[in-house]
Amino acid sequence: MKNVSRVIVFFLLLSLCAFAAVAADAPQTFKVAYNPQTGNILGFIALEKGYDAEENIKIELVPFSNSTDALNALQSGKVDVAVSFGTTAPLTFVTKGADFTIYGGYVSGGMPVYAKPDFEYKGMQSFVGHSVAVPRMYTPEIVWRGAMAKAGLDPNSQCTILEFKKPTEVLEAVKSGKVDVGIGTNSTYLQAVAAGLKIVTWTNDLDPMHVCCRPVSKTSLLADNPALVVSFLRAWIKAEHFLITNPEDCVPINANYLKLDQTQARQMLLETNQVFESDPKTNGVRYMWKLLGDLNYAQTGGIDIEKHLNSALYEQALNSLAAENPNDKVYAMFKERYVKYNK
Repeated sequence: MKNVSRVIVFFLLLSLCAFAAVAADAPQTFKVAYNPQTGNILGFIALEKGYDAEENIKIELVPFSNSTDALNALQSGKVDVAVSFGTTAPLTFVTKGADFTIYGGYVSGGMPVYAKPDFEYKGMQSFVGHSVAVPRMYTPEIVWRGAMAKAGLDPNSQCTILEFKKPTEVLEAVKSGKVDVGIGTNSTYLQAVAAGLKIVTWTNDLDPMHVCCRPVSKTSLLADNPALVVSFLRAWIKAEHFLITNPEDCVPINANYLKLDQTQARQMLLETNQVFESDPKTNGVRYMWKLLGDLNYAQTGGIDIEKHLNSALYEQALNSLAAENPNDKVYAMFKERYVKYNK
């Protein structure tokens, strides 16, 4: 009987060890907040191509229609990262005490400024005397306000500004004739074109230095589980690599996740001024932080923005991929770009 008992115990221990090994290898879920109107092409590619699985994580997309709700969810721990909610919103949350850190990139530019077809745009002076709808706490609002200030103009006194919570509300205000101009987001680009509105300029024409959507998480996540964040960033970087080398293959991926036809998906992905980059581009974030303070849009004084920026984990992820692919010219370009954008 003793020998039988020993055999039973032995096999029970083996089973427990096997279970522990499987549990240890189980992919960790990474909840990614995104705007389904704006999109999340790097996340879509990472899922579609299995890059998240390669890094032993499971990306779970969580949709939000506006920045405030997404960042409140991030702050309360309902999601792990918010990826498509600009720079203005997370930086404004930081000024209000949120311990957020930006550590990756997604998109720069590509936010349209639109109006009725008879609106004549010849530069920033063209907005003077007009009513302008802005999406409150969205990056294009700050870019437009900053461009007005650089042109020596005061939008608060020389324009009639109407603030809205959602970009869709900005679009409706222009369509209905309630305002003359809308400071839009990429999420409303297709609807603006379909409504017969004219794209008079783009945010990266107003200010080429500006960055927009950045992956942002609670600082504690980066401190407590840096390996998880590096795994996410490796999948993120792989996705940008695929976008650069196979842009046409990304159109149906975009169409599938955004529920668009192929023409619309191509317009959104390849035919706007959007620049998709996985790099955190911290110099651009620092620029936006300074702009927020210079415009008195948020109280940035007394806050060390460097405590809310982390490019080291991205660099670690990128270096590991480059080492695994020493002859890959795209990863080599990413490394050169990293120095330019962050040093």
